[in-house]
Amino acid sequence: MPVKNLILWRHAEAEVLMHGASDLERPLTAKGHKQAKQMSAWLKKYLPKQTYVLVSPAVRTRETVDYWGDDWQEDTRLAPERPLEPLLQILAQSPFESMMLVGHQPWIGELVAHALGLPEGQVSIKKGAVWWLRLPKSGPPYKLYSVQSPELIK
Repeated sequence: MPVKNLILWRHAEAEVLMHGASDLERPLTAKGHKQAKQMSAWLKKYLPKQTYVLVSPAVRTRETVDYWGDDWQEDTRLAPERPLEPLLQILAQSPFESMMLVGHQPWIGELVAHALGLPEGQVSIKKGAVWWLRLPKSGPPYKLYSVQSPELIK
């Protein structure tokens, strides 16, 4: 993974999936909008200027990242319930030093565990939280740089 700064942002709180509805169409709750706004303010302050941003096609992820800005790309490989391998390919092929992926559990937690060199499984990532991993000069595994959640930055 050549990406030096890997920022993973789980979407903010979303409406409950109603019977017969599409999971991709679930919008944020009022609390979710507040969470996204809080995390966006933190990201605007600290995120490296040349960060490339990829976002899941789900409504809740697009609504989350909209508070941050409009310089992002939607990517179906970040949709809910996707396997980890395509995400690893994205990172391996990336020409960018800093990349932010906005998406879902379980793949965000699986990616964190993989990048940190933890045993198989996943890390629990709270809704609306940002995990920032940095690649040391010595190479993988990544090191945890920062974890932020809306509750911490009020």
